[in-house]
Amino acid sequence: MAIKADIQATRVAGTATSTVVIANPVRLKGIIVANSGGGAGLVNLNTSASSGGTNLLTVDVPNGDVVNFSLPEDGILFPAGVYLSTATNVTAVTLFTVKFSGPNLTGQNG
Repeated sequence: MAIKADIQATRVAGTATSTVVIANPVRLKGIIVANSGGGAGLVNLNTSASSGGTNLLTVDVPNGDVVNFSLPEDGILFPAGVYLSTATNVTAVTLFTVKFSGPNLTGQNG
């Protein structure tokens, strides 16, 4: 059974690679990736900004297209936050996560 929770959207430019997108532990529930039109696109979401982190999601985006993907069940847990390690030919990435800020929330997020 899937977790029922408030959803938060976080957008990051495709030029912001090797950076933290969300610093808190969080569950990724969905993603939208917009291709820049400069060729096939690629996005990698990692558990760490360093090259030693684990890649938890790779999204391929056809040239000039937008990919909108909802992750099934409980989504993907990013235990140390979400890092955009690769964004090739991508204008922007929007992440839909279990809400990680606000009153009465903890860093566990499910």
